[in-house]
Amino acid sequence: MRIFRQIPILIVVLVWFTACPNTSDIDKSQPIYKFYKQNHWIPLPEPDSKMSPGAVVTYTPKNGVQWQGTIVGRCGIPDELLKPSPSDAGKLTFNTSSDYGADAVLKLKGVSIGPQWSKVKSTTLELDKHGPSSLDMVGIRLWMAQNANKIPQACKDLLNSPNTYLIQEAYAVAQGKYTLKDKSDAELSLKGLQAGPLNIGVDAHAKPSDDGSLEFDELLYTAIKNVQYANGGWQSLGSETQSFADETILKHLPYVKE
Repeated sequence: MRIFRQIPILIVVLVWFTACPNTSDIDKSQPIYKFYKQNHWIPLPEPDSKMSPGAVVTYTPKNGVQWQGTIVGRCGIPDELLKPSPSDAGKLTFNTSSDYGADAVLKLKGVSIGPQWSKVKSTTLELDKHGPSSLDMVGIRLWMAQNANKIPQACKDLLNSPNTYLIQEAYAVAQGKYTLKDKSDAELSLKGLQAGPLNIGVDAHAKPSDDGSLEFDELLYTAIKNVQYANGGWQSLGSETQSFADETILKHLPYVKE
């Protein structure tokens, strides 16, 4: 199965999603959120394929981090300036369980709610191939020096919007395994593609494993880093004088507690 697909193009229409899990999911997920924070990463409420390096997001304390699009694609930034493959350099050694809410597994393409979905209360993610991925900011600055006039006005307007940020680095998971658990924290075994808690489509990059978990080879992101305030537009994009908003965001994420 093909692991990496083309990074999605920027869309001008704003796309919103709920950034915060419900209270029970928050309580379940505290260890992994704290672990990322201790290693200077901003944890995402659940793994997400959209939060790649180059993603444009908005952030407010009320709404959290919300995806808007990506500079890689229609904004003209070449694909080769994004390094999507997880790098072993700086790879985290997880010493805590990567527990998420039940909905985390539904972020996988082709995976949907099955007839016994109500039994699922949480998921545990095991990371196989994983590590940091990033934008080539030096390459972007060099590209912009020669191609700034090629950037569409809609892209410039997006980066000039209030409360808008650019993700320069993200923690990627290319292969892994989800284990579904019920309210008593017992594991739920998956058998077959169209029965039990999940329906698994023919186009899904996932399948039940021998132990009843769900193996996948779809690129997901679990945390972000070096989030730069983008207001000011393309002239300041990647500027070494621009400070990162990581600490500000971490202080106001409702699901990251001390």
